[in-house]
Amino acid sequence: MRALSSALIGLIVALWAAACGPAAAPAGERAAPAPAASGAAAPTAAPAARPSAPLEKLQVPFASMSAVYTPFLIAMDKGYFAEDGLEIEMMHVGGGVATPALISGEIQYSTSAATSVSAILKGAPLKVIYTNADRAGYDLWTSAPDIYTLRDLVGKSVGVQSRGDTMEIAARMVLQQNGIDHNAVNYVAMGVGSQRLVALQNGTIPAAVLGTSDTVEMQEAGISGRILANLRKEVQMLYTGLATSDQELRERPDRVRRFLRATIKGREYYKAFREESIDILTKFNDRPREANVVDYDDVLPAMPADASMPVEVQQRDTLLRAEVNGVAPVPVEQIYDYGPVREVYREVLASGWKPAR
Repeated sequence: MRALSSALIGLIVALWAAACGPAAAPAGERAAPAPAASGAAAPTAAPAARPSAPLEKLQVPFASMSAVYTPFLIAMDKGYFAEDGLEIEMMHVGGGVATPALISGEIQYSTSAATSVSAILKGAPLKVIYTNADRAGYDLWTSAPDIYTLRDLVGKSVGVQSRGDTMEIAARMVLQQNGIDHNAVNYVAMGVGSQRLVALQNGTIPAAVLGTSDTVEMQEAGISGRILANLRKEVQMLYTGLATSDQELRERPDRVRRFLRATIKGREYYKAFREESIDILTKFNDRPREANVVDYDDVLPAMPADASMPVEVQQRDTLLRAEVNGVAPVPVEQIYDYGPVREVYREVLASGWKPAR
């Protein structure tokens, strides 16, 4: 009995000492090392390096792997996102899929910024926060023997990726600018990839909007056709950029800034290193390098200096999208918020940061 009492007393003393001692670190946190006793010898081995914090994983949709998205690809390839604590998981979907996912909160950022504008006009709580290019990198092509001018498209079909997307808006704008009723043409959603190119080749559709690399592939494949309009020269609009939710801007402004900072660094690399940027693009899209060279050269002059658009371009773009969606236009301040990107851009440039090969 005495032995049991002694053991019990010992246990109580031990528990009391533990309770009065330093608290254990909460789960998931590292406890700070105890200070060395006065006069204690310094350890001979270097302390273990503190592990870095885990990266935040973000799913980000891309409608295609064309040059206009290369700043994002560079930011992934060169580790700029990782430097800002982010890991990007790419989703190969167009704006028709990406925008509903952004609205629902399934994703936090979408590179289909232009498609997001149509949703904002219908009341979606989103904002365009970055514009990588304000010139549509498209051509309007036809393979039909009876179509020679834009006016010949009246009553016929034009292939686009998805209804209301950038391709459709660009086609409508060029028709409108040439005095043609843009509602007199049927716009057919054909999805991402080479479907529009194949449809032109086999005559399934008389005309389609094609990207620069698609055009190069079409010419190399010997597919007969004619360019009806060079949209990159004739149309200024919101082409590509970044959209996020009002909630993300309100609740996670630091993450917004980190995403933009990494993207801006990728953008500056793109402008500084042509050959290396084309190499990175080719690694991601596995297209002939020659096609990516043409695509790169088309995108570069379409990149606005501070990744934003003039107000008058915002307004013209908004008016047409509102008409297409059958809704009333809203003030551009409800659609665009370039404050964060302009601030981050100034900080990056003022810091003296320069891209390195």
